[in-house]
Amino acid sequence: MGILYNESSTFMKNGVIFRMKNNKQLKKQMENKALLILKMALASALSWEIAKLAGSHHPYLAPISVILCLQTTIKRSIRFSYHRMVGTIIGISMVMLFAPHLKVNGWTIGALILIACFVAKWLKTDETAIHQVALTVLLVFVLGHKSGNYPIDRFRDTLIGAIVAVILHMLIYPPNFTGQVSKSIDHFADQLTTIFSKVSEWTKSGLKKNIGYTLQTETNRVLQELHETKNLMKDAADSLSYNPFAKRSKKDLKSFQQRLHYLTQSYSYLSNIVGILTAWSEAGTITPVQQALWSDQIKALIPLFQTKENPIVFRLSGDALQVVIPANLEEQQFHISLFYETRSLLKKLGQLPSNKG
Repeated sequence: MGILYNESSTFMKNGVIFRMKNNKQLKKQMENKALLILKMALASALSWEIAKLAGSHHPYLAPISVILCLQTTIKRSIRFSYHRMVGTIIGISMVMLFAPHLKVNGWTIGALILIACFVAKWLKTDETAIHQVALTVLLVFVLGHKSGNYPIDRFRDTLIGAIVAVILHMLIYPPNFTGQVSKSIDHFADQLTTIFSKVSEWTKSGLKKNIGYTLQTETNRVLQELHETKNLMKDAADSLSYNPFAKRSKKDLKSFQQRLHYLTQSYSYLSNIVGILTAWSEAGTITPVQQALWSDQIKALIPLFQTKENPIVFRLSGDALQVVIPANLEEQQFHISLFYETRSLLKKLGQLPSNKG
């Protein structure tokens, strides 16, 4: 699937971050591909024999449907099968309606494809279905003139192939990516823990500018990992749809979704405080006492990412919020927060000098 879900080596070239998959990732991907190939071979053989028993003169059409409809997850397989059947029905209908009055040549094929695809568009079908309409029109129009059985074989064998592909996908080692999600979230939490620790030490040691820029780069890299984890979460949710053996995994995935939600909030906090501390350091108004105070506060948050418990249930030892501010500033907190975020945005958009306050 091309999605990273655990540790990998990284390197940067020309400002672009590249990731190299480790042995565990490659092994898991190879296992998934091998399983998909085995299913494809078995389903192709079964669909061919079923199509022959059903009286097909073109049994190869069933394995073609198997090969096309067998997608990464059951949900995607069902979706593709549906669009393929819709496209097949529309294509056959258009050919049966117009073919008796047309001869086979490039212009008539183009005209039929044009009409049939616009009918599919008018019916608001998916782009996949439109492709299937065009393919069906081409094959049924050309081969239908040579074999009167082709249109009915096309419909029946396509249906047989799609059904066989989906059923085998559901019953034989159905896809389940919750394990990868768990590893991906653990890896992301480890990265947050590492960066929070570095930010705490950086704050305590004097907020050196070069270290701050390095931390901002690392924080941006973690954002890419977060996006990849969210994409994998979507794949995992798809993999559990129509999976008859996924009751436990669905429960686990719900827990993973909650944990990722809180980790996402924590990442947003991390990104904001790195920017604020950098700006505060550049302004030269932060004191050693304030540095030590915020270093301890950031460090106190780290156990939230080390635990696999839901943060709503997990409780930090000691005071979670260690920083206090005067009452008059408490009243202005939202005004100050909005001011900082607005000023930061305007700087990023080039509307304010970058060295202004």
